[in-house]
Amino acid sequence: MVEFFISAVSNIFYIFFAFSLVIFIHEFGHYYIGKKCGIGVREFSIGFGPKLFGFRDKSNVVWKICILPFGGFVKFEGDLDPSSLSSKNNNFSKNTNHFNNASVISRALTVSAGPIANFLLSIIIFTSIILVNGIASDKPIIGSINNIPFQELKLKTGDLVLEINGKPINYFSDIFVKYNEINKDEDIVFLVKRNEEIIKFLVPNLFQPLIKSIEPLSPASEAGLLPGDFILKVNDNNILSFNELKKIVNASNGASIELDVYRNGTIFKSILSPEKRPIENQDGSFSETLRIGIIGGFALEPQKITPNPLNAIQFGFLATYRVISGSLRGLFEMINGSISAKHVSGPIGIAHAISDVSKNGFISFLSLVGLISTGIGIINLFPLPILDGGHLLLLLYEKVFSKKPSPNFMQFFTFVGIFLLLSLMIFATYNDLLRIIL
Repeated sequence: MVEFFISAVSNIFYIFFAFSLVIFIHEFGHYYIGKKCGIGVREFSIGFGPKLFGFRDKSNVVWKICILPFGGFVKFEGDLDPSSLSSKNNNFSKNTNHFNNASVISRALTVSAGPIANFLLSIIIFTSIILVNGIASDKPIIGSINNIPFQELKLKTGDLVLEINGKPINYFSDIFVKYNEINKDEDIVFLVKRNEEIIKFLVPNLFQPLIKSIEPLSPASEAGLLPGDFILKVNDNNILSFNELKKIVNASNGASIELDVYRNGTIFKSILSPEKRPIENQDGSFSETLRIGIIGGFALEPQKITPNPLNAIQFGFLATYRVISGSLRGLFEMINGSISAKHVSGPIGIAHAISDVSKNGFISFLSLVGLISTGIGIINLFPLPILDGGHLLLLLYEKVFSKKPSPNFMQFFTFVGIFLLLSLMIFATYNDLLRIIL
């Protein structure tokens, strides 16, 4: 009971921290750039609804946290709409620090600052992760060894791999290449250099069904599987590799499968049902295939080296770009029907994913926060009213035609936007609840 309570409190903390951080960074982007552009700020809120607590700072800005944490807003001077709708009311004061009296450029910078702040947070997170975790060295030196139960692996951390079955190894990636060329019935012989000694070892299969990571909101996650678990049997049949597991999953047609799982000296059974999940193909497109949400691991890991800060920042930018690119391509694939829209998640699904990933350690949790931050930035740039992209579209109209859209158009535009957003939220919540119920 105590363990359950601690787990529940921990999950709530992770969920609250992730949402609050991403929302705060987004709204702080609006706040900071708005202030720099001379626009007055009245309120800065994390969440909606009744205020839990808050304070008023020296510049008379009210900072508060509200009871519903899934959102936030910055209320600028002269802007009656908490979502910063720039053209909602054309009868505004001539006060110079009012939002609607600022130049189009100042308003555009203020509006776009929220999504940009989210992208910057993602870059910082991914950069920090690579600085802490390091990057894989391609030198054929064993950095760490994942435990394979019931097998004696004579290789050790720090061993320099010279040959596999007589074939020279120059890079760590060569180990995978040479390993895949070996016939499954063939003995596997490693020649390694340990200190100054050259040693030859006969080693077992190193691509055994060891779980390296678990995808959130997947059958494996729902079944309580964890990184480090080792799959011994599927439907009472021994398996020796992840390829065997994949074949069984693909042939299941979604029917339940039973796993015998080894964890920390104990063996337990787990029943789960494969489901069609999206996967990115080599050409960048997406397709759906039956999966259970397990990512397998090789028994050997390369050495990790710490990159210089410039390379780490480049990695952060590249990782964020890949998330943006992959998200947009995934959205396009949903629109054209290549993958199902059932994978769209709302706040409930995101909270569930945070709870799942937090079990895998802080680095995994932080990676998900980076993904969420990028996703929030992308969504807010959609050209819909209330969202930042809708405001930018209206500001573009104002810049081109030197006038604001008519009140009638604004009412219609706002109604359509709210309808679409509510429809999307209801659909996403339906998907989330369906996953929980099933």
